[in-house]
Amino acid sequence: METKVSSSTKNTPALCDDIERCAKCGQCRTVCPVFAETNVEQMVARGRISLAQAAIEGRAPYTRRMEEYIQSCIKCLRCTAMCPSGVPYERILQEIRFAMGRDLGISPLAKAIFRYVLPHRRLFDWSITMARVFQSLAPVKREGQMRHLPLFFAGRRWVPSLARRSALKQLRNPRKVEHPKLRVALFLGCLINYVYPEIAEATVNVLQRLGVEVIIPQGQVCCGTPVLSFGDERAAQRLARLNTQALLASNPDYIVTACASCGKTLKSDYEGLVPKEGAVLSKKVLDVSECLDRLSLAVAAPLGRKVTYHDPCHLRWGQNVVREPRKLLEQCADYVEMPEAERCCGGGGSFSLFHYDLATKMAAKKLDSIAASGAEVIATNCPGCILHIADRLTAAGMRKPVVHTIQIIEEAMGKG
Repeated sequence: METKVSSSTKNTPALCDDIERCAKCGQCRTVCPVFAETNVEQMVARGRISLAQAAIEGRAPYTRRMEEYIQSCIKCLRCTAMCPSGVPYERILQEIRFAMGRDLGISPLAKAIFRYVLPHRRLFDWSITMARVFQSLAPVKREGQMRHLPLFFAGRRWVPSLARRSALKQLRNPRKVEHPKLRVALFLGCLINYVYPEIAEATVNVLQRLGVEVIIPQGQVCCGTPVLSFGDERAAQRLARLNTQALLASNPDYIVTACASCGKTLKSDYEGLVPKEGAVLSKKVLDVSECLDRLSLAVAAPLGRKVTYHDPCHLRWGQNVVREPRKLLEQCADYVEMPEAERCCGGGGSFSLFHYDLATKMAAKKLDSIAASGAEVIATNCPGCILHIADRLTAAGMRKPVVHTIQIIEEAMGKG
């Protein structure tokens, strides 16, 4: 009997081949942080692949319930890294997200943000300014530097105050470097641009002191990670096109980012969204720790503080960058490895917004690891992880700063 295939799914033959590679061995169950907390088969890679197969073969329609299971993936990529059959799980899931976006539609609010706010920097800046005004009116109920964003996070998430000036505005004209070793274009990402501009400032400062010319393209926009999660293919393609044009315009030696999620999207997803330009761009993208590893970092006197490191999933499992941040921290501080540094913190970008209770359960194990390390400071290479871990440390009353690795390096080198 001929199998009916869903017309909403593109690239169906290739997708079916990818799905057939899954042996349903269950190895993904042993490493999935979501399954560890829920024990629900539909909320692990094997289960979601079975749902995808039923949908593209026409045995099950796309429904909001199925969408919930698909969206419950935190996208840590650990199952892909550990799969003995080499199943391209992320590619399968992304095709299903796109198919659901076409079949079920995308919420009007999300579509408006993705298609009319994110691609337009002035409108995005204005939206953030309005959010900062509302944020300033909200009472600070917890100790520490965390402030509530009620309109965005429904009273559940606490984040640092939004920056008064974005990183793009603060660093519009980086100083020139005489006889530079490299020319790099710096991709900021939304969290660094609007919440943590000090990370961008530290990145520029360290790179310039090492003889690197830093270009900050003003035409860059959101990398599109949240857009991909919602399955808005059209918006994701537009953002990818705008970013490739902006980042490649100056023909840099490398494109550097201090955000693990942005780096993973630029490296891995753009080639599928804008094939020609994306293929060129992906070969140039480096995490800032990879870039520094290729330079000669000189630190006169390491910091005396004990520092530990959390592996961002999109850096370790998505980009296979493991050694470089640790090597840099060992040069710059009294470094100590935390137990299970590779365990997901539960952030996962938009995952922690829509599955906050689940995200906090995952973070509890990370907090145990931090406590066991005895470290005074937690470093990581992802602003999303910084936000989520700091949120949970604040809630637990643990007074430990969470910073980007580049900030430790900058402090060790001495600001100047």
